Amino acid sequence: MRRASIDIGSNSVLLLAVELDENGQIKEELLNESFITSLGKDLDVTKKFHPDSMQATYEALSTYKKLLDKIKFPVGDVIATATEASRVSTNSREFFKKIKDELGFNIQIISSDGEAYYTALGVVSSLPKAEGKIVVMDIGGASTELILINTSPFKIEKSISLPVGSVRATDWKKQNEFDSKIYDILAPDMSEYNTETLVCVAGSMTALASMYLGQREYSDTKIEGMSISFKSFQDFARDLQNTTVENLLMLFPFLGKRAPMVAAGSLVAELIGSKLKIDLIKVSTRGLRYGTVITGGINEQFISK
Repeated sequence: MRRASIDIGSNSVLLLAVELDENGQIKEELLNESFITSLGKDLDVTKKFHPDSMQATYEALSTYKKLLDKIKFPVGDVIATATEASRVSTNSREFFKKIKDELGFNIQIISSDGEAYYTALGVVSSLPKAEGKIVVMDIGGASTELILINTSPFKIEKSISLPVGSVRATDWKKQNEFDSKIYDILAPDMSEYNTETLVCVAGSMTALASMYLGQREYSDTKIEGMSISFKSFQDFARDLQNTTVENLLMLFPFLGKRAPMVAAGSLVAELIGSKLKIDLIKVSTRGLRYGTVITGGINEQFISK
């Protein structure tokens, strides 16, 4: 059985197409693609998707349509989801109607609870069955999800969506608003999510893990499951935050359009990690698009109205 999913986030648009075995587990990845489109850019100010970001997203989806056509996968059968930026933007539904009419993708805006649920499923799909309880952090472009999961049997115990991500944090840094905004976001008690090991997923953290290894070309297989001491990550992040975008691109060409946001993403990770009193970061390359492709659809309760 084949399935495909697309995750339209605040910073990136991701495509996954897989072959599943008879038990519904991923047997082979047929397509695994990523474009940086920055849909969350300036969103807190304008409340709308930026025209350049919409164009970049449209072009990414046009490319994905061609790739899906090549493997003869129907565009109308793709499980396409959109998250925080699309929940906030006042022109997201109009934009997604245009995509549906012209490209055939049926994009569903999901709630923060849905985002947490499918991200958790994706992460757990690659973990040993005896993991027990884990805390997952998903730093997106506009939001960060913290998810407390019981892995066996699978159950989300608690989750919280924090309105900060790599794109938002970058915008706030430019506007000299980061310190005050992050203070308010992290002020509430989050001790329920305190953990020695924090499982980190999504583009910001996987890119940072790849940089930590010194990769010039990104490789999922080399970072899946890797562990980084939080102290070592803090030292790495602080060096990174004092480096120019031009230098980052020279050292890590794979970053591309992600380069301007990666320093702010590392700062968000550093501050949340300190808040949760972690000792170790564990990296997962699986997330939302894996969860939706495994389940085969979006539960009605998770679709934003």
